[in-house]
Amino acid sequence: MKGTAGRKSNCGSLIGYDKLENNENTLIMADDMNYNLTEYKKINGNTLKIIACIVMVLDHATAGIIIPVVSEGLYPDSISFEEIEFVYDILRMIGRNSFPIFCFLLVEGFIHTSSRLRYALSLLVFGLISEPFYDAILNTKEDPFNPNFIELIKANAPYLNDHCNVFFTLLMGLLAIWAIEKIFSLRLPFEVKFMLSAASSSCFVFLAEKVHSDYHGFGVGLIIVFYVLRMYEPINLVTGYCLISLLGREYAALPCFILLYFYNKKRGRKLGPLKYLFYAFYPIHIYIIYLVRCLMYG
Repeated sequence: MKGTAGRKSNCGSLIGYDKLENNENTLIMADDMNYNLTEYKKINGNTLKIIACIVMVLDHATAGIIIPVVSEGLYPDSISFEEIEFVYDILRMIGRNSFPIFCFLLVEGFIHTSSRLRYALSLLVFGLISEPFYDAILNTKEDPFNPNFIELIKANAPYLNDHCNVFFTLLMGLLAIWAIEKIFSLRLPFEVKFMLSAASSSCFVFLAEKVHSDYHGFGVGLIIVFYVLRMYEPINLVTGYCLISLLGREYAALPCFILLYFYNKKRGRKLGPLKYLFYAFYPIHIYIIYLVRCLMYG
């Protein structure tokens, strides 16, 4: 009996050793896989901004030109409405890959900026500057090909409060995660901090819905998800994609979430004051699209 027990004990030890060895091998394989993926993470923040800007131009040009052209019936008879609609849908789906990148980089900027206040004010100022141009290409229903910008804005005054540009969404997202940071710095029980953070976040989501900012509350929610889950990659990206996919055709933004996984957590070349060119690019490119639309059909 003792010999049998001894053999059982030895078998148990061997089985335990095999399990331990298998677990170690699994961990080694996981580490190797993670290392192999990390090797390909070479996309810096500036590269992501450029990609987002290019895709954004495509998206705004599609919406700013095709919609009024179709509405006014100015497309050639040789092209059917179904063909135009197909091209429009494809281009707008490609355009869905811009906004998540800007949200992701906003969180990165929030974490590394030397002044959150200056960051917020920059978003506010450029949001106010951009609004008339944004309205001119996306919110005009009367005389969309009028080359006189002032007349165009006056003619469409009743429709200009329908939506706000993306700078206001980014601003509300920034304020939301700033509030979360402040709340969690307080000496309060975790449950209380969690409830206060949820309440403040809900306020900014509601505000985005109320003012009809671009991407509405989903945009603010995406920024909050990227911030709260920033230490848990790729859970932050998967959760963010699931959230934004609930909004219209935003499911088409999958490629940019894959791209974000290969972000190397580096800003790229320091631009100094030139960083504001990325802010200015928004109203400038919209105004150029408006001019092109007027030249083509005005």
